[in-house]
Amino acid sequence: MEDREVVIIGGGPAGYTAAIRVKQLGGKATLIENHMIGGVCLNDGCIPMVSLARAAELLEMGKSAKDYGITYKVDVDFRKMMARKDTVIKTLVSGVKQTLEAYGIEVMEGNGKIISLSQMEVQLKDGTKKILKPQKIIIATGSKYPNFYFPGGGKAINSLDALKLNEVPRSMAIVGGEFIGSALAAIFSRLGTKVCVVEESARLLPQMDREIVNILEKEFKDRGIQIYSKSHVKSIAASRKDDRNALIDCKGEEITIEGQWVVMTERREANIEGLGLDAVGVNFNKKGGIAVNQRMETNLPGVYAVGDVTMEHMWTSAAYFEAVTAAENVMGKNARIDYKALPKWAHTIPEVSSVGMTEEEATEAGKSIKVGRVPFAGNGMAAILGQRTGMVKVIKEEGYGEVLGVHMIGPRTADLIAEAAFAMRVEGTPEEIAKTFHIHPSLSEALWEACRSV
Repeated sequence: MEDREVVIIGGGPAGYTAAIRVKQLGGKATLIENHMIGGVCLNDGCIPMVSLARAAELLEMGKSAKDYGITYKVDVDFRKMMARKDTVIKTLVSGVKQTLEAYGIEVMEGNGKIISLSQMEVQLKDGTKKILKPQKIIIATGSKYPNFYFPGGGKAINSLDALKLNEVPRSMAIVGGEFIGSALAAIFSRLGTKVCVVEESARLLPQMDREIVNILEKEFKDRGIQIYSKSHVKSIAASRKDDRNALIDCKGEEITIEGQWVVMTERREANIEGLGLDAVGVNFNKKGGIAVNQRMETNLPGVYAVGDVTMEHMWTSAAYFEAVTAAENVMGKNARIDYKALPKWAHTIPEVSSVGMTEEEATEAGKSIKVGRVPFAGNGMAAILGQRTGMVKVIKEEGYGEVLGVHMIGPRTADLIAEAAFAMRVEGTPEEIAKTFHIHPSLSEALWEACRSV
């Protein structure tokens, strides 16, 4: 049995961040990863998704270049596009590995299983086993798509598969219109794929502000994207040309839609198989994830869980902070996580970003609110970029003037939302943002103007 100070199971954003923080605080970290350093986000999720979205944006820019007096032929080489995406992934994975090496973090390639609070078995990829005696354990194994089975025998793929296709699909039926599904719809529709989206809720992105989503849905419909709201898939059957027919229930009416691929995007489950958690008595929450408190502690002393494996706040930005919180507590500090200013984002085109309460949530909570809105149509930089669709919406509480929520749709809103998140983090007011200098011309002026408006 080999002694270890802190053992982290899972090498995704939560896992490698926790390992680095442990080392920064003077501890010794061992990282166990059974598949790929960087996890789903880096290898199969956020990074490849945004890389393809960037390609779709460049295609759009090429088509509109004539408006700037520049004319050239625009073609799509999908294989090169995917190769570029893979290059980005390899570059970033290599960077993470180099960082772990620079910090002197021990990396074991294999599967970790908790035998007891003081014993862990590691089945290494070379076929050998090691028994470790960890002082502390951090579980960061993430989440995965379940196997999807539908009557009819037709096969569905998931978003990870969609990001690895080797040709632009003729058509695509995307099941789930939340963050992943909406982003895929925006990307592939611009590449020439006929896209439809099947969403169980009344609208796309049900977690986001209704007014913002209305703008996105109009953009989608103008692009020819068919949206089936209040709908779910009943069966999938093989069709001609190797396509699939999906029978959906749309508001009580049965409709058959056709797609070369049917892509499942939303349902995920905690990646806990083989960890030995039931045997040691780890508690789970209602979502099937590992239950934790604000210190990221499980019910077992010395055992923590961070990232998607908790099934609570499934954002990479949250995983980073959860990892730091757990690592600091492992090293004797008293850290607690606060999700108040956690931004949400969908890399649709245009981008949708949000932090805090939506207008509907604030109203339902009985808040007395005031709302400021500024369209990107009047923003100088948006006009220069030729991306004038969208708006910035600021919601403040009238009593104390606190920012309750900020919602955006438009160009580069993922970058712009950080200022709003910071304002909420420090309980800032729209007046304070309005009194802060902003570059002209810049997209950030839209937030400044919205704060002046409210």
